[in-house]
Amino acid sequence: MAKNHTLKNQRINFRISQGDLERIKSKAMEEGVPYQTLITSVLHKYLSGRLVEEKEHES
Repeated sequence: MAKNHTLKNQRINFRISQGDLERIKSKAMEEGVPYQTLITSVLHKYLSGRLVEEKEHES
């Protein structure tokens, strides 16, 4: 019998500063997605190496 390799979402709890949460919620509203979805997306991009730091342009 083949094993089921479907990855399931798992609930977690963590603490975050009120200011950071407010900024996340604001950014999520701009993007038109729930803030939890935005957090998940950012974490996934970071872990897969696709989240890159924006470098300041030198003048």
